[in-house]
Amino acid sequence: MEYPLVAVGGVIFNKQRKVLLVKRKNPPNKGSWAIPGGKVKYGETLEEAVKREIKEETNLDVRVKELLAIVEIIKEGFHYVILDFVCENIEGKLMASSDAEDARFFSLDELTNISVSPTTIEMLKRYFDGEKTPIIITERSTQISK
Repeated sequence: MEYPLVAVGGVIFNKQRKVLLVKRKNPPNKGSWAIPGGKVKYGETLEEAVKREIKEETNLDVRVKELLAIVEIIKEGFHYVILDFVCENIEGKLMASSDAEDARFFSLDELTNISVSPTTIEMLKRYFDGEKTPIIITERSTQISK
């Protein structure tokens, strides 16, 4: 890959401050839980991409509220810049669809009992601790050949 890919995530909290995660149906990270989201399509705005991805994966219509985090993941053959936005559910009945096997809400404490990226846990902990947004996180493997 010559250039990083841009992706988005939609972070949705319920009234109990639990976060909505989807269980990935396909690689990469099949079977693990993640913030709903995906790649931005050519010609699509970030907000349009967030709304589309959440609708595809959870059947929810959302309002995009604020940029929560900028997450950069750099590994061998893999470079993503992910913009995670806090979203508010405005319509729809939650159900997994598209490339999501399951969709449900988890408390921060429950995240240690499921397969979820340490970067996702870090982002949410820092947010709940009141860190100013956007939170910047870089996940980089030690050896990258150029």
